[in-house]
Amino acid sequence: MFRRLAVNTGSNVAVLCVSVVVAFILTPVLVSNLGIYDYGLWEMLAAVLGYAGMLELGLRPTVSRFTAKYNAERDRAALRRLFSTSLVFLSAIGFVVSCVFLLWAVLLPDVLAPANEPADRYAVLLLILAANVLAAFPGHVAESVLEGMQRYYLKNMVAIVKMVSVCSIILWFITPDNGLLLLAGVSAVGLWVRNLVYFLIVMWLDRDSFRFKVAAVSLPHLRELVVFGTKSFVQGVSYRIETMTDSLVIGIILGPAMVPFYSIPANLVQYLRNLCSAITHAFMPLFSSLDARHEVEQIRQIYLVASKLMVGLVLPLGAGAVLLGPAFLTIWIGPEIADHSQTIILLLVLFLSLPLLNPFSSRYLTAINRHGIFAIFSPVSALLNLGLTILLVQWMGVVGAAWASLIAVITVFPIYLVYTTRHLGITVIRYVRESIMPAFSPTLFMTLAVLYYRIEVELTSYMDLVLGVLIGGLIYLPLFVGLALTTSERSFLVGRVFGMRR
Repeated sequence: MFRRLAVNTGSNVAVLCVSVVVAFILTPVLVSNLGIYDYGLWEMLAAVLGYAGMLELGLRPTVSRFTAKYNAERDRAALRRLFSTSLVFLSAIGFVVSCVFLLWAVLLPDVLAPANEPADRYAVLLLILAANVLAAFPGHVAESVLEGMQRYYLKNMVAIVKMVSVCSIILWFITPDNGLLLLAGVSAVGLWVRNLVYFLIVMWLDRDSFRFKVAAVSLPHLRELVVFGTKSFVQGVSYRIETMTDSLVIGIILGPAMVPFYSIPANLVQYLRNLCSAITHAFMPLFSSLDARHEVEQIRQIYLVASKLMVGLVLPLGAGAVLLGPAFLTIWIGPEIADHSQTIILLLVLFLSLPLLNPFSSRYLTAINRHGIFAIFSPVSALLNLGLTILLVQWMGVVGAAWASLIAVITVFPIYLVYTTRHLGITVIRYVRESIMPAFSPTLFMTLAVLYYRIEVELTSYMDLVLGVLIGGLIYLPLFVGLALTTSERSFLVGRVFGMRR
């Protein structure tokens, strides 16, 4: 169990690490070659594609869940029905959305073009995005099947090859003249190839179960899938509103040229959430398995210890992002972007870190089928975020979007924390005392040391930043291990590590 958990989690983290490296290399190149306007427009269109992705109606996690269930039951007919039904439905959705982009390219491409500039280039861009969407939706089926079959490492290896290949081609061929179309075109081709490989792997794993058959398409089964996926759909819609609306609102109100001043610092901070998501993703089936065996005390122990470790990761990384992030952006992109970043990074770190003080809430509640609370309160938080963003961006500029995000998450975090601890059978005070507070003292000492270093040293190179990170790490790690972890927790972790090695 723990070996599989480690392999799945490790491959997820590996994908995240590669994506960080690719973004580190590619972002300044894109900003330089696309220019502020086209880069901001690309961020806005990425948000539009994200909203279009909501039309899958929560089928991605649903297909993954039912694949795991039917595979455990050795029900090949059900797997075939699941695969064929979801593939037809999502392919149809992709075709409809693709037609929308096609009509946009033919009728209204000029809405994307700057004033007094021809729209031909932007019409081609929309055609490429139409092709991108046509591949994306059916590809969700193959990707979800691989997750349900617990073949994360295969899926992630393909994703890594795709990212590295796309990055290499862009770096080799990009110029200011072809930048936007090259980026869109290479990304679309990479998506088509990646999804084709996913389907080939799925067929290789079980050709009989995952071969498309028209006779296996079932409307009643589709209704079952959509009903099950509704909770995930509502939560996914809310997540996209929270994470993707800001760039759209800023672009509409202030213009595309202002989007990078928010999106680049926001993308930097977003990696903190992505890292935690990659680590916690594989815990859901673990909690589900333990719940099925009614091992309540085991769940409680794992939840408290794992949460302590995750909080112990989130707090120092968040503090480091606030202290060193602006200097990193200055060296990485340039002072123009960094000048706006200090307050944005601080607010977004608080926005992202607060939910991560209870990092396994969604995984645990989904595992025990009590995740309906997210379908209730996530839309409230998302709509509050959207309304405040529209209001505050007009008043405060790009910083207003960060304030809106923080205010919205503050309203729902206590609700989720109380609800989760109630199902765990513990008090909020106990959770805070055992899983959150132990990391605060080590983080405080680390913060003071890195802050002193930042004041005394002018951070003008990557080596200066690396030294700051090393100082923080050398102070934090011994303090966290010595002060935050108990003897039994250290023994538990060591035992699991050596157990997985054996």
